[in-house]
Amino acid sequence: MKGARRAGADPELVRLLAVAGEALRRGDFAAVEDAGGRALQRAPDHAEALNLLGTAALARGRGAEAVALLEKAVARAPKAAMVRCNLAFAYRLAGRIDAAAGAAEEATRLDATLTPAFTVLGTALKELGRPQQAIAPLRRALELSPGLARAVLALGEALSTLGRGDEATRLYEDAVARTPGFSDAWSGLGWIHVEARRYADAARCFRKALATRRASPWWPGDAAAVPPRPTTPANLLKLDHDIEQLAWLRDHGLLPAAVDIEAYRGVRERVAAAHGAAANLVLSPQELGPIADSFARIVHWRETPMQTGPVLGEFDRAAIETRYAAPPGVCWVDGLLTPRALEELRRFCLDSTIWNDIAHNFRDGEVPRAYLGTYAGDGFCCPLLFQVAEELTRALPAIFRDHRLQQMWAYKYEEHAEGIALHGDDAAVNVNFWITPDAANLDPQSGGLIVYPVEAPADWSFADINKHPDRIARFLAGSGVTPVEVPYRQNRGVIFNSDLFHATAPLKFKPGYESRRINVTMLFGRRAAGGDEAIRAE
Repeated sequence: MKGARRAGADPELVRLLAVAGEALRRGDFAAVEDAGGRALQRAPDHAEALNLLGTAALARGRGAEAVALLEKAVARAPKAAMVRCNLAFAYRLAGRIDAAAGAAEEATRLDATLTPAFTVLGTALKELGRPQQAIAPLRRALELSPGLARAVLALGEALSTLGRGDEATRLYEDAVARTPGFSDAWSGLGWIHVEARRYADAARCFRKALATRRASPWWPGDAAAVPPRPTTPANLLKLDHDIEQLAWLRDHGLLPAAVDIEAYRGVRERVAAAHGAAANLVLSPQELGPIADSFARIVHWRETPMQTGPVLGEFDRAAIETRYAAPPGVCWVDGLLTPRALEELRRFCLDSTIWNDIAHNFRDGEVPRAYLGTYAGDGFCCPLLFQVAEELTRALPAIFRDHRLQQMWAYKYEEHAEGIALHGDDAAVNVNFWITPDAANLDPQSGGLIVYPVEAPADWSFADINKHPDRIARFLAGSGVTPVEVPYRQNRGVIFNSDLFHATAPLKFKPGYESRRINVTMLFGRRAAGGDEAIRAE
């Protein structure tokens, strides 16, 4: 940063900035905060100290804190392109996607060779529903840094959204040829195969993505291929869940002998003592200690293939299509899956150590909602799931039309979790179903889904409908609509127009691993509203 190190009158300030910079390079964020904080005490509002502290907050997932620090740094050093680029990343983390695009665009004007600025600009434009506009900055990022993972992923997604799957395929195949361990590129290839209904190929690619990200000494079997990780996101919610799941695996004879549950308890106690009950952290292998080879990795994977015979239950297909056709497009079906398919999917979710996404709890040093996630590219990809999706589209053609599966995930909750806030999804049709037994739900009139029968405004982008619950609540308050409340039932599937805002109903479930609420979401087709004109013109 030009001029940022003009601290010749204070050698100690120069030293502290150097210490903080070196700590940031090696990922020691506590040391960054210590040295950077002491630097700010000596020189309040020092641009470089603010930038270092803001970047550390960004790396820790503390979006609001990062934004506050980096906005001050930009005010002190308005011509520093990298500082403005860091601010763009912070805005994106905080869900302020428009602001992220603006900051990134200004950073590219300040420095036309700054690869991260072009990457975050293209990514933000894609997230704003402007995939056509996203292509140029993402291609520029790849000109500057061929094979850059973030740019490859965002460009592939933009091309796929525009229906240019062949270009996306070439991009991803080149990426995995360059870097065989590029998990997101393998996942991108998997979704292209899903679009073409090549489910065996899709499962192979998703499994490859999972192996490159989550391999352990016990899965998929090649201990030499276990990927190194400098840091791993963690919180007490994740540690508590894993202790319960490992005990479940032990009780069912599925836990490798070398995995020590007591070691997990020890790490949990140290984290709680050092950081408090709501701590969100990025832990080093040294901090994970004896659990580094197993934490957030696949310790056990339950093979769950497609079944012979149907996996959907014998519900009235025509009645469901008729109910969905009545505006605004909300219906539900009990007995969605056959008993065998339901039990196989439930055991897959109970046995497989795939619950590794804590992003929804990893915000600003707090745990606002107590649930873990798993996604197709990160473990939620057994062939049975693809069979369910395929049978749905064939059983209910008036609902799904030519919409293909676009995304799927599952969330697993604490017994008194707040659940998912108001949002919409970037799809045409949403299918949400529950697989935990009814006996776990202590409030049979709740625990399910709340759907508001009003569509998102056509000019709202994906970021608008998905990342701003307060704005959505104000919009709904002005609409005067009465929400549709769908109580929780095991094997109940809610099918609705993805443009409708929805949220998790209040939860009150029994404690215990088997009683954790598990919901599965599948998204079909692409949202027609929002986005840039180029999409509608093609």
